[in-house]
Amino acid sequence: MSGLPSPRRRLGFTLLELLVVIAIIGMLIGLTMPAVQKVRESANRVSCGNNLHQLSLAMRHYELIYDSLPPRAFSDEAGASWAVLIMPYMEQEPLYNRWDLSKSYYDQNYDARQNSVPNYFCPSRRTASSAGLSVSGDQRWLGCQNFGPNVPGALGDYAACIGTDVFG
Repeated sequence: MSGLPSPRRRLGFTLLELLVVIAIIGMLIGLTMPAVQKVRESANRVSCGNNLHQLSLAMRHYELIYDSLPPRAFSDEAGASWAVLIMPYMEQEPLYNRWDLSKSYYDQNYDARQNSVPNYFCPSRRTASSAGLSVSGDQRWLGCQNFGPNVPGALGDYAACIGTDVFG
């Protein structure tokens, strides 16, 4: 026995061992991806619900101050919508201050008309930065006699049924 050479110790992995380890890691990642997607979507749903909560609180604050919910439009002449009127109650005063409520939608400056409010978007659908502007421009108010050209503006994912009242 003493005449036989001693076996040499290996100093690394064989190619087969390395491939097996990589395959196992790949399968584990593949198994965890659906769980990660579910957690991400759950967080988006919570964020969407929080946005709706913020909208309802802003409506409630508006109602406490003015004794009515915000109107669908500030004036019959294509004025600011309810979404503009509740901005001060959603920590969006700088954007609200860019709006001139005495002017129609068409006479507003670019910043006022085309800046998006992040809370007006459900992250399960899209974000304010990915939304862009309305494609077809504005929509004519029911009963509005003086409406201008189709002017693109900021979008949002939420709507409200406020009725037909307008401030005059």
